[in-house]
Amino acid sequence: MTALKGKAIKSFLATRDETIAAVLIYGPDSGLARERALKIAGWVVEDLKDPFNALELSDAELKDEPGRLADEIAALSFAGGERVIRLRTSGETAAKAAQLLLDGLDSGHLKPNGMVIIEAGDLSPRSGLRKAFEKSKRGAALPCYADGPADVRAMAQEAAAAEDLRFDADALDLAVAILGEDHGISRAEIDKLILYKGPASLRSGPASISLEDVRASLVDGLGDAMDDTAAACADGAPARLAAALHKASAAGASPIGLLRALQRNFARLKNAQDLMDGGESAASAMKKLRPPVFFAEERAFENRLYKWRGPKLERALRMLVDAELDAKTTGAPQREIVERAALALAVMGSR
Repeated sequence: MTALKGKAIKSFLATRDETIAAVLIYGPDSGLARERALKIAGWVVEDLKDPFNALELSDAELKDEPGRLADEIAALSFAGGERVIRLRTSGETAAKAAQLLLDGLDSGHLKPNGMVIIEAGDLSPRSGLRKAFEKSKRGAALPCYADGPADVRAMAQEAAAAEDLRFDADALDLAVAILGEDHGISRAEIDKLILYKGPASLRSGPASISLEDVRASLVDGLGDAMDDTAAACADGAPARLAAALHKASAAGASPIGLLRALQRNFARLKNAQDLMDGGESAASAMKKLRPPVFFAEERAFENRLYKWRGPKLERALRMLVDAELDAKTTGAPQREIVERAALALAVMGSR
């Protein structure tokens, strides 16, 4: 099977394909990889703590016995039923064991009694592990890349609908703006929001999630930490920024999530200034933003409007675009790139 992409991933995860006996789950988003691994494992074994039907292997166990992966998936269970074999690998260490497994499956010599699930980190297209699965007829390669805004929006709506909840439009916009690219963190925050609102079993009928619900549940945590970082940059406050960056890191904010928070903040300043250039007052421009500026933040936002004018704001926006490009293409530590850009903005704003 070739590498799964786009809609093919959603289709693959919707229902079990009986022809697939081994799945490679890889990519930089470890939270999404774990969620998908658990979903696929659940097709095979109901209780992943079952000592007879669920087994976890390590790279060390396969180093001297690369054929063990194939042996385990062919073994019958003492308790009956199928077995799931999970392997978390650092990458190419498991390539030989995986190749032996896939060769046996594709040739028909190996009769599987369940499924093998391999979780790897971010693998390049040249990875032997990826190539083996992408060429296999009975294996599937499932990439897990960082969530974009559309992915977060869909996840939030699906999770809410499952509990008979519906987002108000402005509430959904704010939730997507707060949540970053890390699927695991976003899922946990959405679950927290649903718990705050009350699951379907505790309500008498459908309900909506309002802007106030999102602010009460999410803004005090991860979103608050990222907003503090963006505010310190826009206010030109390097000392405050250092504390905000520490708070954001402790809250689990990803570097790209922080960068997106900075981009949203400065983009809102640009949108408001465009409205002012068209004849609107600062107060009117702030009210026309979507979502509008919260009344308690209006004075600080108006001060930023006059601090970041014309070419200075354009330069800040270009710096953020360049930082994202560097973070995604240079291979340098993303957090250092983002924090350096944030500090440069705070210093620029202080002048």
